[in-house]
Amino acid sequence: MTQRAGRGKAGQILDALMKGQTLKYLIFSVLLLNFVQYFLEEAQQASLMLTAESPLLAWTSVFVTTIDELGWIGLLLAFELETYWLSYQALSVRWVRFSLQGLRGLCYVLLAHTIVSNLSATQSYLEIDPEPEMVSPCTLADQDVFFSQNLAYQLITPDNCQALTSDEGLFFLETNVVTDASGYQMAGWHTWIDLQDALLWLLVVCAIELSVRLQNAAVIEGRWVFLASIARFGYGVLIIDGLFWLVTGHYLYAFDQALWIGGFWAIEWNLKQWRAAIQDGTNHDEVTA
Repeated sequence: MTQRAGRGKAGQILDALMKGQTLKYLIFSVLLLNFVQYFLEEAQQASLMLTAESPLLAWTSVFVTTIDELGWIGLLLAFELETYWLSYQALSVRWVRFSLQGLRGLCYVLLAHTIVSNLSATQSYLEIDPEPEMVSPCTLADQDVFFSQNLAYQLITPDNCQALTSDEGLFFLETNVVTDASGYQMAGWHTWIDLQDALLWLLVVCAIELSVRLQNAAVIEGRWVFLASIARFGYGVLIIDGLFWLVTGHYLYAFDQALWIGGFWAIEWNLKQWRAAIQDGTNHDEVTA
């Protein structure tokens, strides 16, 4: 009897989370925590690999995930305001509308930096000599050179050089970063996944942007609506990307991918409620109440 009652109570709590806004804001809160964790992780990487004399592009390249996350958080905030919190009356105020457009514009600039960085990383990878240089890690000890394997970096020292790899040749991913054959192959996978993941997210967010613009005009049917729906199939590939990071041991990246899919699912849910209100002839202000 107690066990049955416990299950019933747990089910009621789950229903409340799904039907209300609790689950949505729980996801948003964890995304903010993830942003802080990414910043700390990349700050530690920057302290190892960069100096005060390093160019700005080098710094932004190291903090590429932090900048990317900041852009997505801003977009999520803008979409949440426009699809849930703000009424038609509020959205008709010029400064509110321009502020939202300005926020989204700034976010797209930050996301463009991510695309540029990923394209640059792809070009750099393609320019790497596909034949390894016949050099062992121990010959690079105490020269401020790092050994990379699956996005993990170790400074090569006399104490660890022999344990890093058994390969007799190394690939120079950067002037001060080397890896072995398996690391070279894994770096290629990460480069490709990062690039297409960033492009797919832009496709998905453009579909949401289009849906918001259409529903602002009370358009819920037609070719443009169908096009926006088709673009959302990108979510499937994004899930596969998350599985890749999970399999390769990057649990934070996989968890982050799942959270972002959940975050934009919340915006999709807002749009669904808004669309239902339009079909029923309900005022948008009632949906956002």
